[in-house]
Amino acid sequence: MIASFFRHLEQHQAQWLLVSGQATILYGAATFSEDVDLWVEPGAENLQRFTAALRASDAHYYKLTPPLTAEMAARHHGFHFAIPDQDGTVTYLDVMGCPPRVGSFDGARQRARRFETQWGVLHTLAIPELVELKKTQRPRDYPIIGRLVLSALREKRGALGDEDLRWAVANVFGLTEFRQLVTEFPEVCRVLGTAPALRQAAELISHGRTLPEALEDELEELLDGRTAQHRKADRHFWRRVIEELGELRAQGRLMQKGTPV
Repeated sequence: MIASFFRHLEQHQAQWLLVSGQATILYGAATFSEDVDLWVEPGAENLQRFTAALRASDAHYYKLTPPLTAEMAARHHGFHFAIPDQDGTVTYLDVMGCPPRVGSFDGARQRARRFETQWGVLHTLAIPELVELKKTQRPRDYPIIGRLVLSALREKRGALGDEDLRWAVANVFGLTEFRQLVTEFPEVCRVLGTAPALRQAAELISHGRTLPEALEDELEELLDGRTAQHRKADRHFWRRVIEELGELRAQGRLMQKGTPV
């Protein structure tokens, strides 16, 4: 059924990118995701083509979904659909036209990676944009970000510059991932700047030594503080969108759950 849906997208020439959970699985940073998440080019013509593909897949509306229009996409709303299979199972599809922190669709599409899968060829958001998209309010996303960073460095092994290493350091949010970063890429020590906890911990890790408990606590506090900043920013970003969703609901402008697309 999912393979059929992606064929419908191709047949209707809809422009899209795979993001979030399934994308992290393809990069080896996660093992499970219940939903399929897509970033769809938010122009009116493309949304019409995407809607035609949904209809060909017998999709119906699920959860709180506004009309799938360029205006609603530009206001950062999400759109939620359920696609049934012949055996009665359902796949849930979450769609955005203008997700936060990732720039333009066209630029992301140019940098996207193509994966050959059982569902066909999937155009998948590149790791740097995927890292930004995963900086959400959910604590569970931050270990995944670290694993995405490590995956990106492994792909470029032998051609890593200081900019790559600084990006990696800035996007590791847990002690486990920091240990792995330093262990696999000890050259990262040269870009740690003046943060004493990072430098001291990296020096010990690179020599295979155990971190003192006080240093572990200091490092975890530093990394948790980074996470808190991103979680707060994401919460503030979505506040107005959620408020507007409530207004649309009060006005009866949301699509009814279970209604065919």
